[in-house]
Amino acid sequence: MDDLTGMRDEIDALDRNIISLLGRRFQMTETIGRYKAENALAATDLVREASQFAQLKRLAAEQGINESLIETIYKCIIDEVVSNHKRLIN
Repeated sequence: MDDLTGMRDEIDALDRNIISLLGRRFQMTETIGRYKAENALAATDLVREASQFAQLKRLAAEQGINESLIETIYKCIIDEVVSNHKRLIN
């Protein structure tokens, strides 16, 4: 049982790190959104998104992670970022 508790504690620590990294990522995209608003740039960049998804799929494959899962997760993240950028632009 102690082994299970230890493993779960490690998962909890990893989850805290993931959330912390997501927070930092969203802070950076907020800065980018303000830059886009100030410089009359579009909220979306489809070329950048396509490049990112290709890179993320490659990284997922290298880690043995289901590429579709990573695509779904990042689609949610990017949708939130674009929504925030549109809010800043309008």
